[in-house]
Amino acid sequence: KQWYQRRVAITAGGSKKHDSAEKTVTSILPVLHKTIDQITPLIDADAMAFSNYLVAQKMPAANEEETARKQEALEEALLTIIHVPMKIMELGCSCWAPLEDLSTNYNASLKSDLQVAIKCIETGIWGAYKTVMINLDDVLNDKTKQEIAAKARKLLETSELMSSRILAALEK
Repeated sequence: KQWYQRRVAITAGGSKKHDSAEKTVTSILPVLHKTIDQITPLIDADAMAFSNYLVAQKMPAANEEETARKQEALEEALLTIIHVPMKIMELGCSCWAPLEDLSTNYNASLKSDLQVAIKCIETGIWGAYKTVMINLDDVLNDKTKQEIAAKARKLLETSELMSSRILAALEK
């Protein structure tokens, strides 16, 4: 609660001059903070998913049955590895609407902070996209691969569009 109140005061400026910005910030910060809370555990999930992939790689493949089990375990682990950055992309994209709202009503002395936040989110989504695409190379199911690639591309395009749009609006 104290963190939230300090953030509102800093972002809105804590003065009558910025009362309308304070209302905007007060409504947006909880949404952005919730997103951060959802992304944070994904760091551990990413490490666990990769660990599962390494375990699957070490499975025996001495006969057809073992080879099939190993392939299945590898595919499942890869899809889990892909799921984590996909979730990060989705959560990152959920920030665009609140940030767009904020870009129309903010403390102008904090403009560069808002611009940096926008570029950080865009970069995080781009990095997650690259991780998805690299890992998709090893997915065997072509239909699954195409569906995931299409969804990832759409999230990346949305991110690029929203980042550009919000940054352009801030320059006006």
